[in-house]
Amino acid sequence: MLSRQFPYVTFILCISTFIVSLAVNDTISGTLAGQIKVPELEPYGGYTLEHLLNFELWRLLVSQFIHVKQFHMFYNVLSLFVLGCLLETRMSRFVFVSIWFLAGSAGTFVSTFTVPAPWNLGTGGSQGILALAAAGVVLYASGQLRTKITAFVLGWVIFPAFVLDIIYAENHLPKPGHIVSFALGLLIALFYVRKSVTR
Repeated sequence: MLSRQFPYVTFILCISTFIVSLAVNDTISGTLAGQIKVPELEPYGGYTLEHLLNFELWRLLVSQFIHVKQFHMFYNVLSLFVLGCLLETRMSRFVFVSIWFLAGSAGTFVSTFTVPAPWNLGTGGSQGILALAAAGVVLYASGQLRTKITAFVLGWVIFPAFVLDIIYAENHLPKPGHIVSFALGLLIALFYVRKSVTR
């Protein structure tokens, strides 16, 4: 019974993000939290369309582990952990990791077209996390996970992401990559909920 309730996928994703991001940061800067620049992440998983056209598909996964700012990474890991504890065993591990990877990859890919080179490398875990948060919104709205803690966690994850986008973006709009990931997370979760209801 305990094995079914433990969020194994969440644990693996959190540990992988924590270790890979810090290791890459240490390799580049010489310290675990030293300052690095986006272009320096290319050898370690950051990507653009050109990398994908060269079939460097491993970057779709690894790019979601590496971060330019390690404080941001810590926040993402914590967000992923609390979301995973709520969602993973409720919606099945396969659906959970599919939303994280597919919607996260799509958002990261879109983000590569929104800034000029060489700063346009796709990196970071925010897109996958926002996709999972969107799935949580669907479960909450459908009544499958309607608790106060769920509402708090969703607000804690979603609100800062979009507010910071609006504050710091030049056009004061949410980042396209964040919007795409969130929308895909909603769509995949809606399909899952509809399918589970019709069984």
